[in-house]
Amino acid sequence: MGEMLRDLPSPTVLPGKCAPRFWADLIVYNPLRKERNFLPDNPPHFDPQLHASYEPKHKHVLDVIADKSHYVKSAPVPNRAYKIAAICQSCRMHFNIEVEFTKPVEFSADVIPCPNGDSRNPYRYNPLHHFRYESGLSSPVDTSRYDKKSRKRWMDKRVFSCSSTNCPILVTVTTQPAMIRPDLLELLLSENTREARVKEAARMDPDDVPVDAAPPIPYQVLECLCTYIKNHKGGDQRTIFAENKRYLCNLGGCDEIMRLAHFTKSPDPITNAWIPASPDELEDVDSQVQQDLRGLLEEVTILMDDEKRRGDAPTKSVRVRQKTERAEIGAKWLLGLHKYDTSMGWQFDLTTPEHPHYAGLGAVGDMSDGLINWAYERQRACDPVNAPYYFECFESISKGRKSENLQFEVARLRSEGQFSISDLESSYKSLGVDPTSDDDLIIGVFKSRLADAPRQEGPMREDMRIIGAARRSEKILSFAKLAVGDVADAYKWLRVLESTEDQYILSTYKVRVEDNPDDEINARNALKLIAENRQSNVLYGFLEGNLYETPLEIGAAYSRLGIDDYSLSEDLIVNVFELRKQDAPSQTRDLRAALRSIGQNRNSIKIQSYLETGSADGITKGSAEWPVGLENIGNTCYLNSLLQFYFTVKPLREMILNIDQFQEEEINDEVVERKRVGGRKVSKKEIERAKKFVGHLRTLFQNLITSRASSVTPERDLAYLTLVSSKDEEEEERRISVSYDVPLPPPPPPVICINDDVDDKMDIDEKAPSQSETDDTTSEATLVNENEDLPPPYPGTGDDYVMVYHDGKPSRADDKENLPPLKDITAGVVGAPRPPLQDIDMNEPQGASGAVANKTGPTYGPPTPPPDIPDMPDRPPPVPPRPTKQDPKPDTNLMFGRQQDVTECIGNVMFQVEAAIKPESIGENGEQIDLVKKLFYGTTKQTLSFPNSAETRTKEELFSHLLVDVAEGDRDIYSALDSSFDIEQVDLEGREAKRFLSISHLPPILQIQVQRVQYDRAKASAYKSNSHLKFPDTIYLDRYMETDEPDLKAKREESWVWKEELKALEQRLAELTKTPAGIRVPKALEYTHQWLSELRPDEIPVPPDLLRELEQRTVSMRQECECMAPPRDVKILMTDVDWYGAKVIEARIQELQSRIEQQFTGSCKQGYRIHSVFIHRGSASFGHYWIYIYDFQRKLFRKYNDGYVTEVADPQEVFTHGDINPPTPYFLVFVKEDQSLNIMEAVQRQMATTTI
Repeated sequence: MGEMLRDLPSPTVLPGKCAPRFWADLIVYNPLRKERNFLPDNPPHFDPQLHASYEPKHKHVLDVIADKSHYVKSAPVPNRAYKIAAICQSCRMHFNIEVEFTKPVEFSADVIPCPNGDSRNPYRYNPLHHFRYESGLSSPVDTSRYDKKSRKRWMDKRVFSCSSTNCPILVTVTTQPAMIRPDLLELLLSENTREARVKEAARMDPDDVPVDAAPPIPYQVLECLCTYIKNHKGGDQRTIFAENKRYLCNLGGCDEIMRLAHFTKSPDPITNAWIPASPDELEDVDSQVQQDLRGLLEEVTILMDDEKRRGDAPTKSVRVRQKTERAEIGAKWLLGLHKYDTSMGWQFDLTTPEHPHYAGLGAVGDMSDGLINWAYERQRACDPVNAPYYFECFESISKGRKSENLQFEVARLRSEGQFSISDLESSYKSLGVDPTSDDDLIIGVFKSRLADAPRQEGPMREDMRIIGAARRSEKILSFAKLAVGDVADAYKWLRVLESTEDQYILSTYKVRVEDNPDDEINARNALKLIAENRQSNVLYGFLEGNLYETPLEIGAAYSRLGIDDYSLSEDLIVNVFELRKQDAPSQTRDLRAALRSIGQNRNSIKIQSYLETGSADGITKGSAEWPVGLENIGNTCYLNSLLQFYFTVKPLREMILNIDQFQEEEINDEVVERKRVGGRKVSKKEIERAKKFVGHLRTLFQNLITSRASSVTPERDLAYLTLVSSKDEEEEERRISVSYDVPLPPPPPPVICINDDVDDKMDIDEKAPSQSETDDTTSEATLVNENEDLPPPYPGTGDDYVMVYHDGKPSRADDKENLPPLKDITAGVVGAPRPPLQDIDMNEPQGASGAVANKTGPTYGPPTPPPDIPDMPDRPPPVPPRPTKQDPKPDTNLMFGRQQDVTECIGNVMFQVEAAIKPESIGENGEQIDLVKKLFYGTTKQTLSFPNSAETRTKEELFSHLLVDVAEGDRDIYSALDSSFDIEQVDLEGREAKRFLSISHLPPILQIQVQRVQYDRAKASAYKSNSHLKFPDTIYLDRYMETDEPDLKAKREESWVWKEELKALEQRLAELTKTPAGIRVPKALEYTHQWLSELRPDEIPVPPDLLRELEQRTVSMRQECECMAPPRDVKILMTDVDWYGAKVIEARIQELQSRIEQQFTGSCKQGYRIHSVFIHRGSASFGHYWIYIYDFQRKLFRKYNDGYVTEVADPQEVFTHGDINPPTPYFLVFVKEDQSLNIMEAVQRQMATTTI
């Protein structure tokens, strides 16, 4: 418990603000404001219907007063004190920001200054300071006594501390007004007083000062005062005679200003002089005299520079304050916000006022989603009374940002019972009571309404819960929960007996909730009471599996069970859990949560089994109505998902179960000679290996049908043959043979291209890959391994399984995850980068609709247009070789671990199945046609046309799956597929040509790979894109089909025109509104103009023409961005894009996007239903896989997670994924609508009977 309390906020119930908000409030702070003030006061609860948010009229621009400051531009050291003295450039208010580490920590906790920690440990994670106002240590100015016209100088002191119990920081902000008050400034610089001083000087000394002498300009007056102050500050002990000509003309009559500079008037009227301060006071750098002189000197130099900026200074004068530093730089280091996370998945517009809800959370608008989430949690912990308002702020921000991560958090928090101010108001309104009503009246109204409308019991009790929680009324909360008060009420409410079995209770619960969803809260409460009473693992498992709970941090989990030794065996951990549960049965749910976190951390099947069954060593019994899981035998979670998918493909499963009728019987020379799979010959050894594979696969399928257990363990030989190709096995043998001088086996058979007898190549000049361009052949590795020799980049079996490269040459990549994108082309995939156009036989014109004699081959998608970047090396430096093994046999464990690749594994399975079975027929190129080809392979048609010519060229190519990319961010399935099928312009032998793809034949089973592993050329490493791919349960592919229908062709061509226009508009909009700094272009120009105009000529000479040009461009760009929409009869032409402003472009973009989205709404002939969704959670180098499979017979989704197969309660779990590290789909399987029931069958069980 002490560990969990370590970083709870201090006991003070008071909201705070993150360090960025603290600084934002400090630079608009006005101590004399009598209403709520930005810096010390909590922001008012924002209500847009009642008032508008307060916008500060003045923002301080603070410059450091170096002589009065001592700080470092690095992280502060806790045992030191720091101070930044600063002055505002415009209002000349003085600021002292002092930072020290003297606050006592709570609970005798460790001293850990913020920012600190790791997000993986929420008990020590504080990415920023969270400051709260310490009123007891502060001395605010009395606003009833002082105002802007006050002659007496006031001081305002505000103290703040960090809410973290571990952080000892104290921040003191002291402010004082300008020393030269407005009335003194008027006395010093006004035209009347300057003229009066010169006249007085002429009267006193007409010989030196002519009667018609011109008065000094303000700059000269200030320059004189500046000289006196500088000399005085430097220790000059000379007196200043009041009848001196310079003094009389510039400062005559300004006695109070001289006193501010600590000059004293001589008591002798004859002398009539100003006497400087004593040497002792001037020599002491910390004396009040020196402090005041420094501050006064800063003010005078600011005023002098103001005069120069206005053009009222002498021509040869230069800026006085030449080496100033912004206080923001040092303050951000001291306050720990110099480099906070501002990464956002949304565009942040600095020109738009920040919404007040950010201030409500103590946050600022440019903070990342993660920091916004942290700020909300911190604010709620510090001020639980106002938690509904903070939740409203958090929910509003999540909607405004359209952030999936934040919206997921909102949903999770709602599931845990959080509610907003709006929810509270709605609850009062629903019950018809006033917030000022007492508890008894509210309960009475509730009872009355419940009697009148018993069917509304659920919503009314939820309203009571919200009201009771907001009022902190146990009385109201007890009535909110009264529907199921104890276990007897729970049985009665669910209408079951104490003797009823757990499974029947679950069925009753589901029926009750389905009939009346409003009863879910009471139903869950009833189920929880029964689970606690029975200590039922089945009921506990159901409750825990349907809650979106944040897993307990692993250290807190062990601490909750009272375990200090993290190395305890699983059996001992379970024994400790049982002891703790016996001692405190009421805490069973908390104890189970701790045990579950430990089990997940260890990936322990035993602990997970115990939580589900209550037995750590028993085997869960299977069901005749439920599929069987597959145990993970070591980094095989992807393999398990793939095997489960293939088992549900009914024709494939039946063929494997009866493989003796389909496989090659005698492997003679004739069989080997005709055997061509994947565009190449298959060796005898590979056929024998494939037959072993399908034999093991048949055994597994039989076990999945007959096993009486809830899960089975795949044979290791099956996993090895699936994950390790024959080529990789052979290479390992060759490597070891070389090490031990063993004779090498013969080289592999030659690669034979399907198209090697076709002359009409259609290769397009390849474009250089972009910085973030994908390696289309790369996919996610399953779990942790060094992978210095990853398998080749093809969805097949290795280098020996390269279906088609247009140059007829195979390619090799030893390390896909760590190589730059390959220039070679993936075969059998639609969506890979398209190859160069070369060697096209221009003597084969086809006419307007003619086609080349078509041969099957691969299909390629369009490349991403590259930015201008320098060439990168083909691959990073090679990794060191592995240590030489002592046993000259292949290390199957090593190969087993390195072959965990998505498309590689799929291709390896399909290759071996085809290699093992007899062909049904032989294709034109000698390729084997079989059940696999008929189920999984389709054909695309590539069309090449030339402007102003009737010539058209086409070529048909096989594909096994389509490839979609999410490198550019979130997108839907159609826009992702469009990237492969849309028309594009290419260059062919000096002529422009247009190329597009269509589908001429669709397979019954459509597979779509989501390309998630990208390559960052700048970092020379792979990374995983977690962008969301939106897909419905049914997709329609009519828009991509090869067709003669004029309407569909016209729609397709019209959508291409729209997309070209959309691309140009989006590019222009980005030019108008986006800059690297994240602000709009006009604002960037304005800031540039301002910065350049403030430069001294001796620093950087700025041509006047440049400033004028910037000013003109700023005005022009602002007018373009703000111009109104043109008349309706004016269309936006591509040539006129530059003329229109951002607002018009945005409106047109929305219109085009809507048109494109609706273009094919009525085209629904080629429908495909979702069947399987392969999921990965992790990074590019490690993670975990599982699969969702839809049961068309029972109309439900199941989640296959290794040995566990569970029903998906909410289908949205399959389609939406939101988290900081979300689970993401990377392979989708769709089935033809009209064939889904015939082809797919999720459950096939004939449990074996036991004989006695």
